[in-house]
Amino acid sequence: MTQAIHRRETSSEHLVRLSLISGSALIAFLLIGTFRSAGTSSPTGTVLLPRGADRTIDLSSFAGQTYLQAMQASGSGIFDKTQADDGTNVTVATADQIVADVNQFDSKVSQQVFGMFKNGQADFQSVMSKVQGKSFSPETMRAGIQPFISSSNLKASASANIAVDASADMALLASGSGTLVTIDTANYFYNLGYQKPNVKSGRSYAVASGRALLDPSDRDYLTEMAAYLKPATTPDAGPFYTAILKVLTSCNTGDYATLPAPAQVTATDFLAIYTAELDRHVMVNLVPSTHPWEIDLAEVTFLASYGAPSGMVMKNASLVPGTAVAYFAVGTSGSGIGETRKDFVKLATQITTFESGPQQHPELVNAIVNLTPISDQKILSQVKGDVIRRYLVYLNRSEFQGNVQSHSSDLVNAMVQFLKQINADNGQITQYIQSNP
Repeated sequence: MTQAIHRRETSSEHLVRLSLISGSALIAFLLIGTFRSAGTSSPTGTVLLPRGADRTIDLSSFAGQTYLQAMQASGSGIFDKTQADDGTNVTVATADQIVADVNQFDSKVSQQVFGMFKNGQADFQSVMSKVQGKSFSPETMRAGIQPFISSSNLKASASANIAVDASADMALLASGSGTLVTIDTANYFYNLGYQKPNVKSGRSYAVASGRALLDPSDRDYLTEMAAYLKPATTPDAGPFYTAILKVLTSCNTGDYATLPAPAQVTATDFLAIYTAELDRHVMVNLVPSTHPWEIDLAEVTFLASYGAPSGMVMKNASLVPGTAVAYFAVGTSGSGIGETRKDFVKLATQITTFESGPQQHPELVNAIVNLTPISDQKILSQVKGDVIRRYLVYLNRSEFQGNVQSHSSDLVNAMVQFLKQINADNGQITQYIQSNP
């Protein structure tokens, strides 16, 4: 089987990117899935890249079920439909159409894509002309394009692997590949190229209210999340957390439309990345200690309740000034949030210990513990007094889904109240951690 386009990068691949571009240009290039101009999106009620029923999942059809159940539903769920799409051929659109789509991307992105080729758009279009009208699936598209991209048409500074990945993705999306998951009429995303058991495969492209389609990296997400959750921007993050938790516990997307546009962008990117990582976690049977990247993503997001008002993060086991972007790193498993797990788990554990104290708010910690009964010692060993991680692991174990369904509102309220409290207590928490390193 041909290896799919990877979202997760190895350290060497990341260094290749760094050698090509830097600073804001790097961020622009990472967003190679961007469609249309920056700050624009498809009209309300329409979908930028429509898909048929076999490639469309409306989350509202799973209302009352947990997000994990929507992921794992036999035949109709996100995992099964994405796997089916990965092996299904499409006829590649004409080179003219693909180029026309690329020319609707953010200008920085199109400059980067065309800029990898010696003759820019002309060379890119020539590559697309070699595959137009042919039949490929996400499993085979990369191999179909690869023979036409080489040193003969790439600039010396360009990476052939990156050029092949970008070109294959764009050809596939323009040609109808990718499973569409709709949150509401203004917020949705596409899953493309996830290949079990390859946990580094796949990409998810998100469209949000007022924001064009892109494949947000962990760093992109952390940057926008940290900016949105600053106290000066968002004094009360409760509605944001409530909206995403309602989706995770009961596929209730009703709160999305009530959020301001920047919050919808952040929440949609969260759900797109969360879905990507959950799909990969399902590939390894949701073992809490193996590739729990969706849990990492959510924990860092929840910890912003403390980090945003305090301006502090845990880095190299010490509390230091910073934003959530500090939880992005490059390592052996790829670029992403999971590389800093020891730091943010330590922070969450210390926050749990602080709030569990008799002079603080043990009732809030106990409420979460009581709603997440876990007796399996192997699972308990993975949460170790970290009430946030306990909660997230509980949401992503199949045996607990009935309880999540029947207590969805309680679970949402319990976590939102806890997050609001650590927000209010941020100064005391900082003093406590600094006194108890």
